[in-house]
Amino acid sequence: MNKGRFLSVVAAALALSIVPSASAYVRSRTQDSCVPIFWRQSCVYIQPDSGFVSDMAGADVERIIQKSIGNWMTRASGSFVKLNYRAADGHKDVTYKDHLSVVVFRTGSHFCRPATDGNSQVCYDASAAAVTTVSYINKKGDPDDGLIVDADIELNAVNNQFVEIGGNLPAADSRNQTDLENTLTHELGHLLGLDHTCRLSTDPACLADDKGQPRQTCDTIDKGRFLNPTYDTIYKTSMFAIAPPKDIEKRTPKSDDVAGIVAVSPLVSDPKVCVDPAAMASSGCSCEVGMAKKTPPALWFAVLGGLAGVLMFRRKKSI
Repeated sequence: MNKGRFLSVVAAALALSIVPSASAYVRSRTQDSCVPIFWRQSCVYIQPDSGFVSDMAGADVERIIQKSIGNWMTRASGSFVKLNYRAADGHKDVTYKDHLSVVVFRTGSHFCRPATDGNSQVCYDASAAAVTTVSYINKKGDPDDGLIVDADIELNAVNNQFVEIGGNLPAADSRNQTDLENTLTHELGHLLGLDHTCRLSTDPACLADDKGQPRQTCDTIDKGRFLNPTYDTIYKTSMFAIAPPKDIEKRTPKSDDVAGIVAVSPLVSDPKVCVDPAAMASSGCSCEVGMAKKTPPALWFAVLGGLAGVLMFRRKKSI
């Protein structure tokens, strides 16, 4: 990469349009030119930080990460991007410079990312289950505009007790009991290049589904899904932006989710390049990070029947 190109961070508020007959996927797009982001390498390495959470055994966390990866890989055979798992091996944290996709649990009193890459601490909405930060080249007119160079996942263990729904659950505490596999499968969709399948208030105007159709709001789909089969189909995608407590629907990517991954990285375009992250980090790539100073979407809950809070999955729009 040439010096002077800019890396920007794609937001979590990724959206899908509604069409009369069927749902459709939505690809994440660059901030400046609104072109779809994409991978140009055949493999992406994923490794968790070894600082797991006390709610789950480290071996169970690693097993569930691998299972979440498999949820995509066993279905998206038409995509050239392969997610490769690396076992936890010491402390890892979020940085675009390592070209390694890190999974880290945030604990403590606030859901925040510590200062890194010359940037100050970033705090997220307390009710977001997780944040996926995708770093990409953001330079209008550049041949590599939209090229993804890194993606990392941060899990909100401050406000969520991550568990395996259907397994042996720990004693509940004041936090939401949230299925780890459900959350990770959704976030891996963002890592692979997909946006949400519904519209959030802060979405860029250019975001549309693959058919170019306008999108309905997440709230409209959530409230109308019981009477509208199309809305219900969209609601059940892995990339829908909200989930009820203890949801496991997102564990299984649906046909539109899979079609989106194949569109981002079709097998016929396989570059057949798979470079170890350590080699990439030391290759002399000189990139500047474009700081998109955009306020993250306000967190919201959809309330069903006045009782059930619905958790919203989000990604940070910028760093």
